[in-house]
Amino acid sequence: MKGRDYLWCLTNTILDREEELERLCPGCRTGALEERCPACGRPVSDWEESRVNAAFDPDRFEKLRGGGQLD
Repeated sequence: MKGRDYLWCLTNTILDREEELERLCPGCRTGALEERCPACGRPVSDWEESRVNAAFDPDRFEKLRGGGQLD
């Protein structure tokens, strides 16, 4: 396949997805657009990893990111 063939397939895949979403009511469309686990369907917002990390130190992060030394 050539580059234009891949582009054609990608474009049509995106268009097909949009057509599927247009057929849904607004509530179902919102649910379909929400990021979810592909295995269990749990919303990403419920994942433990998506919560705020209490151990994260933003000041230390900024110092290290800028190449600074820690005290």
